[in-house]
Amino acid sequence: MRTMFCLMTVAILFLGGCTVDKKQDQKKREVQTTEPDVRAFKDPFTKKFLTSTKEVLPEYYPLRSKTGGYEMAFPAGGVIVKENYELHEKSVELLMANVHLGNYDPIKEVSASLKMDYYSYYDKETIEANLSSLRAEYDNRLNLRKLPLEDRDIYWSTYTLTESNYKYFGVAGYTQNTTKTGGVYFSYEFTCNPGFQKCQQLEQEFKQKIALEWVKQIRFN
Repeated sequence: MRTMFCLMTVAILFLGGCTVDKKQDQKKREVQTTEPDVRAFKDPFTKKFLTSTKEVLPEYYPLRSKTGGYEMAFPAGGVIVKENYELHEKSVELLMANVHLGNYDPIKEVSASLKMDYYSYYDKETIEANLSSLRAEYDNRLNLRKLPLEDRDIYWSTYTLTESNYKYFGVAGYTQNTTKTGGVYFSYEFTCNPGFQKCQQLEQEFKQKIALEWVKQIRFN
């Protein structure tokens, strides 16, 4: 009788432990699959590009090009403009996004825009022509620096422009795949409305802490 009681006790403890483990596993799965309460995940079109709910940088999530050619860090407050999106088979992709920054009013205070132009056939032979085109687009305001990495070369520059009491700052450049073909132009620009008091603070934070780390997240597959 005592032996039977002991066996029943062990069985109950075992089953109870399994139940607890299952509940814990379920909670873990729920945490992992819960989508962040941010603008990027709330937009059905943008959500199709995002590959994980885990941040790659604070307030940035991994995005994969529909060409399969590259990945990048996409801002939590960003939404891809569906009307301007272009995908030409797997060779060319033109992507634009408008970005809201935290609790700032995008109309009265500050907003941002992001642009990525990917060309699968660009190679190391076209770099000079591509950089010349980039400089011309920005009226030669860019002071491009080269950042050579293991599988890609990044040419990038931060910039600031004031026009009609509006202040624009951001980062722009070009990344070339050095192991095979593929290149992408990138631009991430912020617009401060007249009278916005925190513009300089945001500009310094972006240029000193975010710009380079964001650029380095542009990776080829």
